[in-house]
Amino acid sequence: MSIEKTLVSYNSLTQPFPDTNALLSKTQDAARKVISDQAKADAHVAQISQGLTEMRSAQGKYPKVMHTPRNTTGALLQSHVAKQAASENKLESFILKGIHTILEAFEVKFSSSDWFGWMTSFFTWVEDIEPATCPAAPPAAVPIPNHYRVGVLGDWGTGLYGAPVCAASVAADKDGYDLLLHLGDVYYSGLGDEIEDRFFRFWPMKAAPVSRSLNGNHEMYTGGHGYFDTMLPRLNQSSSYFAFQNDFWTLIALDTAYAQPFGGQEGDLFQAQVDWLNQIIAAAGNRKIVLFSHHQPYSLLDTSQGPKLVAWLKPHLDAKRIFAWYWGHEHRCVLYDPHPAFGVRGRCVGHGGFPQERTDLSSAPFSPALGSSWRQVAKTSDSPGAYVLDSANLYIPSFEEQFAPNGFMRLEFQDDKLSEYVRAADGANLYAQFLT
Repeated sequence: MSIEKTLVSYNSLTQPFPDTNALLSKTQDAARKVISDQAKADAHVAQISQGLTEMRSAQGKYPKVMHTPRNTTGALLQSHVAKQAASENKLESFILKGIHTILEAFEVKFSSSDWFGWMTSFFTWVEDIEPATCPAAPPAAVPIPNHYRVGVLGDWGTGLYGAPVCAASVAADKDGYDLLLHLGDVYYSGLGDEIEDRFFRFWPMKAAPVSRSLNGNHEMYTGGHGYFDTMLPRLNQSSSYFAFQNDFWTLIALDTAYAQPFGGQEGDLFQAQVDWLNQIIAAAGNRKIVLFSHHQPYSLLDTSQGPKLVAWLKPHLDAKRIFAWYWGHEHRCVLYDPHPAFGVRGRCVGHGGFPQERTDLSSAPFSPALGSSWRQVAKTSDSPGAYVLDSANLYIPSFEEQFAPNGFMRLEFQDDKLSEYVRAADGANLYAQFLT
């Protein structure tokens, strides 16, 4: 059985045990069996304990909706248990019925006697995780036409909720695309099986002649091997960072996950990539620069900011060379005002397929210009103000009102003009504007 619709919740992991201490005791037995250094084994168990704590927080009130913690060990545990349960048929179907949709998914159902074997294989696996090799990008930007259409989806790799609907809408768009770009994150931790079942099973490959995907923090939880060894060859993509260019625009995609601290939420770059970036921007002349990345340089609604990215890019930001920047990571759609110092037009496009609980934005007014799906949120010391897409998610049955919507963006480069569109998962236009 594939892991396509398999969910691993805190509740499903702890249900076979009388309490968490009993689970951790059996986990410790497994760790000490495969790790000879007992202090190291106990450290791994402590990481499991912390991962479970953060998984419980991420689950909140919704154990039957996909969630994952901001914790490397927790996400790795979800991937491993999903794979083991699917291979041993330890899954139970459940149905969620909503206003517009019905969803069948599978939750893990196992006994406490299964846990010892699953954890011995888990610790054997994680002990051997090393980062994959990141190949260098081509030294020059790939030429593209002056009229160029790009579909942008971020944090789309769930195989659930609005993700397949977005894919179908992209495939059905009569105006077509020249490039489809995924901004990163296949859940739970970018395993090769997850990339096959949650990404390629649904990605609309025939909707554009070229598809590309960026590296996300979830892919790097497993060292990036699924991303570099499975995804990039399938996409005919040579590196995790790259550039396209025409007479008016240079489009630059960055790998902000490879050099981040293991499991970190803050994006980072590395010197070889920055040297390449500087060369690409120097060769761009007076063309406008558009960046794409997984991580954000700043955020209005999240505690994670991007000081390392800003530091690497500050010479170009200070010179106002960056016209626009599109990123994911945060599972929302946010249209930022131009940055007061850098002038860059920031866009968070991380709402492709992951369920994001709605933030209480009731104190923020609706936008009179964009309509009742958009809240106008004031600037903070960290971030410019922004319009935030805030409406129900029609593809999470039973919990539509509790989760923010899924969707994607369409960019049209027409000579020196850029038009951007925010599309609902079903393809309906929610926003359209020339960027000047």
